[in-house]
Amino acid sequence: MRKILISLALLLGIVLPMAAQEPKDIMKEPISVAMFQATYAFHIPGLDTRQQYGVSHNVGGSFVYKTESNWLLTANANYIFGNKLKGDRISIFGEGITTVDGEIIGGAGSMTLLSVNQRGLHIQGEVGKLFPLGPNPNSGFFVQAGLGYLRNRTRVDFQQSLLNPPYPVEGDYQYGYDRMRGGPAVHLESGYLLLNDTRLLNVSISLEVTYARTRDLRDYDFRVFTNPETGVMEPVGRTDPHKRYNDLYYGIRVTWNIPTYQRKPDDYYFY
Repeated sequence: MRKILISLALLLGIVLPMAAQEPKDIMKEPISVAMFQATYAFHIPGLDTRQQYGVSHNVGGSFVYKTESNWLLTANANYIFGNKLKGDRISIFGEGITTVDGEIIGGAGSMTLLSVNQRGLHIQGEVGKLFPLGPNPNSGFFVQAGLGYLRNRTRVDFQQSLLNPPYPVEGDYQYGYDRMRGGPAVHLESGYLLLNDTRLLNVSISLEVTYARTRDLRDYDFRVFTNPETGVMEPVGRTDPHKRYNDLYYGIRVTWNIPTYQRKPDDYYFY
């Protein structure tokens, strides 16, 4: 974390002075500008992701530097979350800790109140190009591509209770059921960017797709299932370190840009 903060400080120390040049009229000429972004995306899963999760949401922040020649350099981090999982509770937790209805019994002998959700993280760097079209030479259609790292997992949320603790998925036990996986990711995005001399009207909307080649990040899978051939319950056991998954997310992203440029003063004429 310390190295990341130092790197970010150095990046800002280089980029911000470049952006703090003599003010230009954004409505009349291309400008270089550093921007902070707040983003939201709605994603539909594909390939191996859709076998485990449903639709998800993505929120995050970015730092973007647009050059005077309309190149885009971006670094961002996004948090993935959703509550649509594929399969029932038995497929998620296995037969070893669930009832025939897929419920988990707590320490007091009654059913526990659990919420099962998707969680993830996606960080990356991107390079893109803006093609001016619209009210000024700093707005237009853009395309960009990036490389990064993506991770997702199944999270179990439960209400802490001294009377009925969910021992089977409490503490470190939950890591045996979350099926966390992660790996390198490729990202493609295309959309429209609007920059304006009014700071509230700096937005973009885009279509995007993210593909990640992931692997299991847990050494063991605690789930237990009945072998249909022998009728004996067998654990999934140690995960395969060589197995790879093809995770895919595609959807639409909306972004609010917070630029750091200085507005050019209005012209005044004296007679």
